[in-house]
Amino acid sequence: MIGGSDESGAADFDEWTSEHWGTATLEGRLFADKPLYPGQKRNDFGLTLKPTLYFEGPEGDSFTFTPYLRVDGSDSKRTHGDIREAYYLTFGWLDDTEWEVRVGIDQVFWGTAESNHLVNIVNQTDLVDHPGGEEKLGQPMVHGTLSGDWGTVNLLVLPYHRPRTFQGKSGRLRSALPVRTDGNSIVYEHRSGKRHVDFAARYSNSVGALDFGISAFKGTSREPFLIPFCSNDIPAIPAIPGASPCAGQNFPAYVVQNYNQIEQVGLDLQLTLDAFLGKAEVISRKGFAETGANKSTHNAFVIGGEYAIYGVFESDADLTLLAEWSRDDRRAAATTALQNDVFLAARYALNDVNDTSMTAAIVEDLDYDTRTLNLEFSRRLSDTTSLNLEAFKFLKRDIRDVPTWQVRADDYLAFN
Repeated sequence: MIGGSDESGAADFDEWTSEHWGTATLEGRLFADKPLYPGQKRNDFGLTLKPTLYFEGPEGDSFTFTPYLRVDGSDSKRTHGDIREAYYLTFGWLDDTEWEVRVGIDQVFWGTAESNHLVNIVNQTDLVDHPGGEEKLGQPMVHGTLSGDWGTVNLLVLPYHRPRTFQGKSGRLRSALPVRTDGNSIVYEHRSGKRHVDFAARYSNSVGALDFGISAFKGTSREPFLIPFCSNDIPAIPAIPGASPCAGQNFPAYVVQNYNQIEQVGLDLQLTLDAFLGKAEVISRKGFAETGANKSTHNAFVIGGEYAIYGVFESDADLTLLAEWSRDDRRAAATTALQNDVFLAARYALNDVNDTSMTAAIVEDLDYDTRTLNLEFSRRLSDTTSLNLEAFKFLKRDIRDVPTWQVRADDYLAFN
């Protein structure tokens, strides 16, 4: 150390305790059909490493560090590193109110629904990790929390934007046109670009059997508006995004990401009635509509619930039935595949020492003739090893359903 308090500082650090844990995952996806697009590989194999280091001081302050590394054998765009967490946490009391501050890189999850997380807007999606969008990139933030009998308030300052990850030309489960991910091809509406400071807030509380959250976000969208271009070199971005950039050419060659400024308010609800959980998420978003230049507001919701049947067949196993309906009022112009879809699922948990569970889910599109099936199986093999299997299949395909039609040949079996 430099300074006059070496011994005191060393003594303070010696009082900190540390822990470590983590996962190393070998994974693969085996695809049933040949690739649709030139350059795609038939199957995919990779390795992920996700260790965590945790340090805690004598007063309860802590520092958490979780790096992440993926090495992929087929798609160079899937090979990437990230810092999922790297934050310092401190806390205290103001009369009967507890306060907490996290500074650094963190992950925040908001929402209640199973199939569609509309209000979960803080972290960017790490799309190359899983096509379902469940994995998120770490987000730089200052995150303050106040909690008391009156509820909980979360206030977030987000000083840096993370662009979404996309599969490369050789990857499966990608759009027909590769999405450019190099920094020069990513366009921001605001002149500050990635360094625009975003703000988010959420108030949550419980009233009897009802848990609710009211959230707000103002800043750079986490969802990019995708614009096709037609030459091998990036042309000037059109003044109106999406305005015929490919005039006079047969087909576009690639897609670039365009991030608009948005304002979003959201509501998430969960009603607990014995074995039944009612769930809903509703958002209203301004600044991201059919085109990047259209600043009209659009609304979306997901509503449904789950019902648990305990002790199935007089055993220790539980069966949970789930049903949800997602709807986006942009319908055919929506930028999500869940513009008007019903999600039905059943989860069977054996509740055994190996934590064995199986899930089957069907998504039925009410606007298009599209239906998908997803099967999952997980089981712990030992104290340190587990096995996860997943199968995805199109039961019906509709050419009008553009997002899913582009991956119509990508039925797969995955193992971790």
